[in-house]
Amino acid sequence: MVGPYRFYGLLYLDAAASGGVNLARRSDAVDTYLRCAATCHASFVENGEAFALITNDAALVRARLADLGCASIEVIEMAFQALVPKEARFYAAHFKLDVLRAFAAGALGARVGLVDIDCLLLRPPVLSDALSVYDISDQVYPDYGIERVRSDLERVAGLSIAVPRWFGGEFIAGPAGSFRVLMEAVDACLPRYVAGLGDLHHVGDEMVVSAAIHRAVRGGLEIDDIGRTSQIVRWWSGRTHHRQVPFSAAKAYAVLHLPSDKLFLAAQSGRPANTLRLLNDYERMFRRKRWPLRLSYLRDRLLGRRPRRVAEI
Repeated sequence: MVGPYRFYGLLYLDAAASGGVNLARRSDAVDTYLRCAATCHASFVENGEAFALITNDAALVRARLADLGCASIEVIEMAFQALVPKEARFYAAHFKLDVLRAFAAGALGARVGLVDIDCLLLRPPVLSDALSVYDISDQVYPDYGIERVRSDLERVAGLSIAVPRWFGGEFIAGPAGSFRVLMEAVDACLPRYVAGLGDLHHVGDEMVVSAAIHRAVRGGLEIDDIGRTSQIVRWWSGRTHHRQVPFSAAKAYAVLHLPSDKLFLAAQSGRPANTLRLLNDYERMFRRKRWPLRLSYLRDRLLGRRPRRVAEI
């Protein structure tokens, strides 16, 4: 039985072809992203949730998925509107706003969610009737400082913000009506965001959506931070300036986002869906990766640099 939500991933091909975030340049970016999408799709299907891939070239994506043995994924073509210059940082991330606009119009379902394709669904998510979002402020403050985050959010939102909150772009879900309210706020923020592209601390959908959520909440939008209820966690296998939960805790969440491990996720495509096996394989991979990270942590301390934390199993 398929759950009440329809979940979607996004792959904009021009961006994938030019290399992506947290992806080795030597890899074939398009195939890597498609294989990640296949692994993500398999995890959703295993847990009884609908998942489709949105792209700007459905024919090409379907053909390549078939060549990769991943043809079971539903592919939806969408027209995208360029909101920022093509040379802007994280150009493709802005196309998430087009997907959210389609959500707001009810074009993709009454209850919908956008999920990054380097995520895994480990168990069915438990979502409320509010707009489900993921507050990652504690991951952003150590890198940029709370005052810088506050200043940029206020600039884009066009209002004062007592407690700045930053929301991750890897997951957002809710009823179409909630997205309509959100997109009204996004449209109010966009002119200020585009004007500030050159000196904002962050460029991409997270900046716009975080500012818009602050506006929309003041207008009555109800949000639910699902990170607090163990529905989602962003887990880096590399080093971070923030403290994160050990992997033993992270794998108990419903949605696991692994932004630094796209090559691992891609390698899982085409294998029978088996969450336990996948998590065990991931832990073995990370144990091999962890020791060089520990050495680099110790080197930073010896050189008097600000050391970044090393993830723990």
